[in-house]
Amino acid sequence: MSYDHQGPASVITASRHLGTEDDECLNENANIKMTSSGKPTIVRLDFDAPLTWPGNPNFVTVNVPDGTSVSGVIVALERPADGPGWVTFTVDD
Repeated sequence: MSYDHQGPASVITASRHLGTEDDECLNENANIKMTSSGKPTIVRLDFDAPLTWPGNPNFVTVNVPDGTSVSGVIVALERPADGPGWVTFTVDD
């Protein structure tokens, strides 16, 4: 399945670790570019403005305006405090 999208989306960044409460940050109307490839599916999410992140983030969910939702475990990320960045995550599909 393709998870490609460009434009506004709701992005939830989360820290989910066994034995602790989930810590989530909602980033509404983030301007993103999302592309996917491979099996297992790897999604790359580029954002043009900094997102809000919890401590020790390891999970991300993206909700696009058409109702599609995609989420997974973070593989790598670049999250500068003052500019664009990216995150890649795996999707179980």
